[in-house]
Amino acid sequence: MSSAYNETWVYNLAVIKEAKKWCKHGFIETEQLTNIQQAYTVPFYHPNFTIRILLFIATLLASSGVTGFFALIIADAGKNPISFAYIFYGVASFFVLEKFFIANNHFKSGVTEAILYHSCGFVIGGIAGLNEFNEHIILWSCFLVFSFAAFRYLDLLCTIVSIGSFGSILFYEFYSLGGIFQQIIPFVFILTFTPLYFFIKTLQQNNNLKLWRNNLLIIESVSLLLIYAAGNYFVVRELSVSLMDLTITEGSDIPFAFIFYAFTVSIPIAYLYFGIRKKDVAMLRVSLIVIAFSTFTFKYYFSLGHPEITLTLAGIILIAMSIGVMRYLKTMRNGFTRDNLLSERWGNMNVEAFIISQTMGGNQSAVAQPDMPGGGHFGGGGASSNF
Repeated sequence: MSSAYNETWVYNLAVIKEAKKWCKHGFIETEQLTNIQQAYTVPFYHPNFTIRILLFIATLLASSGVTGFFALIIADAGKNPISFAYIFYGVASFFVLEKFFIANNHFKSGVTEAILYHSCGFVIGGIAGLNEFNEHIILWSCFLVFSFAAFRYLDLLCTIVSIGSFGSILFYEFYSLGGIFQQIIPFVFILTFTPLYFFIKTLQQNNNLKLWRNNLLIIESVSLLLIYAAGNYFVVRELSVSLMDLTITEGSDIPFAFIFYAFTVSIPIAYLYFGIRKKDVAMLRVSLIVIAFSTFTFKYYFSLGHPEITLTLAGIILIAMSIGVMRYLKTMRNGFTRDNLLSERWGNMNVEAFIISQTMGGNQSAVAQPDMPGGGHFGGGGASSNF
C-alpha cells in the first residue's frame, strides 16, 4: 500500500513552500521564486488555511445531508443490517474521496479532511455496532482505521488519534487484568514507547519514507509525551485514585512514589539536555512542555501558600534559565548555537540555482559551503533538508 497522493507533487509543494519562506526573509528575489514555481509545477488544489477551514465546514454540512437521507433509507432495518450499512457507507466514502477528489488533485483542501474523518467515523461505528460496542473492539478498530488513514492520506490528526488509540489499548488491556498488572501500567508504557521512539528515529533516516516524515515526527513527539506522562507523579497518582480506587491516607503515598518523583524531575532534564546535545528540535519543544507540567505537579502538592510568590519565583527561575542557555550557546557547542546561521549558509549562493540543480538533475557538482552545524530536518510535506 502506498500514499493516495502523487509523491512528486507532494515533494514539489514542499519545495515551493520552503522557497516562499526564503523569499519572505529576503534570501531570494520574487523573480527567483516565480522561476522555482514554474520549475516545480504542482497541480494540487491546496488553498490557504482560512479557505480550508471554510471548505471543511461546508463539506461536513453537505455530508450530513447525505447521511440524513441514507439514514432514512435504512431506518427500519435491523441492528446488524444498519451496522453493515454503516461500514458500507464508510468504505464508499473512502472511494468517493479518492476517485472524485484526490483524483481531481485535491490535497488537504479541507474537503478531503472532512470526507476522510466522515469515512473513518462510519467504518468504526459500524464495526462497534456489530460487536455490541465492545471496548476492546472499538479501540482496536480505531487504531487500525486511523493508522490506515494516516498512512494512506498523510493525515497528521489521524496519526495522533492512531498513536493515542495504541496507548489506550495498552492501558485498557492491562487495566482489565487487574491486580499487579494495573500497578505496572506506567512501567509498561515507558518500556513500550521508549523503544518505539528510537525505532521511529531510525525510520526517519530512511529516504524511502520521506513522504511520511511529518507523520513520523508526530509519533516521535507523542511517544516522548507518553513516556513522560507515564512517569509523572501527578498523572500516576490521580489515575490511581480515580480508576483503581486507591485510598491515600494522611502520611501515606502511592506505590513506588519515590520512582515517580525521580521521573518527574529527571525526564524533563534529560529531554532538555539531549535536545540541545543532539540538535533535536522536537525533543526541545517537548522538554519545554514537560518542564512546565513538572512545575505544576510540584506546585500542586507542595504549595507555598502564596501564588504571587510562587509565580514570581517561577518567572525569575525561567528567565535565569533562558539567560543561562543563551550564554551557553553563544559559542557553538557540538554544532548547536543560539545564532541564526541560515543567512550565512545561503548568503553567498544563488539559492534558486542550488535548488534546481539538486532536484531537477542539473549541475550535480558539489557546492562549497562553510563549516556549518548539521542535523535537523525540514518537515514540510515530507521533504528533507537535502533538497
